[in-house]
Order: sequence, then C-alpha cells, then structure tokens
Amino acid sequence: MTETIDQTAAIDQLQQQITELREQFAALVKRGGRVRPGLDDVTEDLADAVRTLAEGHEAERRQLTSDQANLVRKRIAEVQTQLAKPASRRQGGDGYINLTPKQVQAKWATVEAAQRMVEADLAKLEAAALGGGPDKDRITAAKARVSVVARQRLNDAMAAGDPLPVWLTSAVGSLPRPDPEPWVKAAHSVLVYRLEHGVGDPILPLGSKPSGDDAYGSRRAGEWKKVAEELNKLHGLAGKSEFKL
Repeated sequence: MTETIDQTAAIDQLQQQITELREQFAALVKRGGRVRPGLDDVTEDLADAVRTLAEGHEAERRQLTSDQANLVRKRIAEVQTQLAKPASRRQGGDGYINLTPKQVQAKWATVEAAQRMVEADLAKLEAAALGGGPDKDRITAAKARVSVVARQRLNDAMAAGDPLPVWLTSAVGSLPRPDPEPWVKAAHSVLVYRLEHGVGDPILPLGSKPSGDDAYGSRRAGEWKKVAEELNKLHGLAGKSEFKL
C-alpha cells in the first residue's frame, strides 16, 4: 500500500515537472526560439563595449577632479613663491619656509621637503593629464553600443510581456498606457547607467550614490543626479522631493 502511494506521488511530481517544462518551452517559442538575457546582463554583444568603458573608468580614477587639480596648482604656486624669496625675506631663514603663508597657523617645512613636495605635486598633475585608457572615439562608440542594446532589450521585454526586474519597477513603476514614451525613456536611462557603470544591485536601480573623490566619481555622480532628476519628472515630483533611489 505504501509503495503504491509513493509511486502515485512520484507520478504527480513528474507530471508537474512536465507541465513546467512545457511552459518554459512555450515561452521560448514565443521569444523566437532563443533565451533572452536579463536586461542588465553583460553578454557577448555587450562585452567589448562594457570592457572599453571599464578601462576608461579606471583611467579616470587616476585623474583629479577640476577642484582637486586647482588646489594642487595653488599649493605649487604658493610654495614656489616662498622658495623664490631670498633667505633674508623668509621667516624661516635659510632652512625653513612657511607652506601656508596666507593662513593664520603657519605650517613649517625644510626647504628640501618643500622642494620635494612641489616635485611630487607636479608629477601628480602630469600623471593626471596623461590619464591613459581608451581614446574618445572608442568611448563614444562603446556608449552608443550600450544605448542601442539597452533600447532593444527593453523593446523585446515589453513586446513579450516579460516581468520586469525589481530594480527597474522600483524606479519607474509599471508600464503606463496609452503613452509609454516617458516611461521608456526613463527606463532606458536607468538601464544604460547600470550597464555603463557595472551596477548589479538587485534592488537599488542605480546602486549606491557615488562620491566625487576622483574624476570618474565626480562624473558618475553627475550622471546619477541626472537620472534621479529624470525619475523625479516621471513621477511628477517636480523637485518638491527627491525620488528615493
């Protein structure tokens, strides 16, 4: 008797598995016989573009923001001015100079240390100027490729009626009718941002808010803000409150 019950349960389980396989096959046929990648998956058609952008980001991380570069230039100019003064006109005499002549609290350094600091700052500016990484044309082409693929994936998902990932619906909500264009535009911006910057957070559409510690972080923070403003507009917040990303 027990054996018969076990066989019946096994048959029921097998039938359930067959039903699930049929549903998966039907979905596959509906998609044209191929399995579509996730919206933000980096597949072969995007690998080169994403790799190029990542190389560009790494080069940007070695650069300074405009504010950082200006501070370094200012420091170089002030220290060089102090070094150029005759020893008789320096408060520290022959051996020392004040690195912060315009500050109330002096910061003393030996002449040799000040010279090394200037050399290090000049090297930092030179390295930042060289940058490295892919050239502008490659970056532009990579961005264009990401944009095209992102648009196609969104169109395919909407045409097939696929469920959208949480990170996207949390940002843009459900597809509205009859005018989906603002929704599509915002969804495209979110998807492009994720692909360009390697965001993989399953909940937060844009990942963590970036800092502006270097040239890349500063630029990415600007892009983050731009997408956030677009989402504000989509949800009719009109700047009265910030859409929570």
